[in-house]
Amino acid sequence: MTALAQPQNSVKKSFSLGRFTLWVVMAVILFTTLFPFWWVIRTSLTAPDKVFTDPTSLMPVEPTLDNYKRVLGLVDSSASVAAGGSGQSINFFLFLRNSIIFAALITVGQVFFSSTAAYAFARLRFPFRDQLFLVYISALVVPPIVTLIPNFILIRNLEWINT
Repeated sequence: MTALAQPQNSVKKSFSLGRFTLWVVMAVILFTTLFPFWWVIRTSLTAPDKVFTDPTSLMPVEPTLDNYKRVLGLVDSSASVAAGGSGQSINFFLFLRNSIIFAALITVGQVFFSSTAAYAFARLRFPFRDQLFLVYISALVVPPIVTLIPNFILIRNLEWINT
């Protein structure tokens, strides 16, 4: 019987400054991305009157689920005021239902109109098709943050804020 030859691993793992720098950059990006999510969770698990008592702490100060109970309507407004929150009631499930309906309608409408527009650009020949497609592609190049202030001014002028 012959012995099987062991494959030789010719690639040596050595320290590389470029690889180390890449890992450091990726770690910084990961921390920058995930830290705000952790901060939201930390703040949500802290009582409203304790949020600013120790802002340097990465862990929740006196962790509690009262904020979640209040949002779900399991705590009356007097207990909420006593804990340092507002006495305003929150109808979470109404807001959730409205958000789901709105998101579903927008998604269905976007898919429908995008599909018909894509079909028209791909299969139909009509005047100014190429120019219209160029305008469409140019609009996609503009970052949404650039249109944020003009959109806000439009919504304010239409008096749609807080409606």
